[in-house]
Amino acid sequence: MAEESTKSPAKAARRRSPLVWLLVVALLAAVGWLVADRNARQWWLVPEDGRLVVKKGVLFVTGKATFKSDDPELSRTYAPVAPPAGVTLAPERPFDDRSALDQALFALLARWARDDIQSEQPQRIQEARGYLQRAARLAGTSAAQRDELRSLQGETAFYQAAWDLEQGAESLRRAAEQLRMASETRGPIAAEAMSLGRTLEPVLQGANQAALEASRFASERHARGAPPAAPGPASPGGLVPPEGSARP
Repeated sequence: MAEESTKSPAKAARRRSPLVWLLVVALLAAVGWLVADRNARQWWLVPEDGRLVVKKGVLFVTGKATFKSDDPELSRTYAPVAPPAGVTLAPERPFDDRSALDQALFALLARWARDDIQSEQPQRIQEARGYLQRAARLAGTSAAQRDELRSLQGETAFYQAAWDLEQGAESLRRAAEQLRMASETRGPIAAEAMSLGRTLEPVLQGANQAALEASRFASERHARGAPPAAPGPASPGGLVPPEGSARP
């Protein structure tokens, strides 16, 4: 009798063992799922092969992969980006959500664009435009960052306008010279050329003045604190040609 009572608790313990193990396995599975789900929601900025790569966590307890999307806009927004020459990328950084990623990525793009704008070098101004275009597509930026973006876009627009003014004034100068030559001939074309030249004169003066003021402002801004531009092709007065154009 005593022997049977001794065996009963042992049998009961053996019966409970599978249930305990099932509970443990279920608990571990739940914890593993939560950890995997959290990992899948994380984002990273990772330096890789000289570029900054956006990566997203995979649905596992650890691991990440380069972000890919069927949405072309998202693919362009988070495509790998190369920093300016000479810039060293920081170690990889994790982010708990996309807004945090967007704000950190914006800070980098804005800093690179600002440095490129201040250089007043044509090629770097074009790179700055690319950084700002990428920054403008980030949906999770803060209000202050959107204000900063508008300010930087205004600076690049100024250099574009200054170049257009210089080009326009140069075209008007060439037109005035051609009209002067035509007015020195004989016949009705000479009278028309002389009339057009008189009409063009105040327009040319205004264009020259506007181009001069833009050039002066760019030079003074450079002298106030912008870093000196490295030797290389640049327009007079620090003006920057638009993309795809070249000075004659």
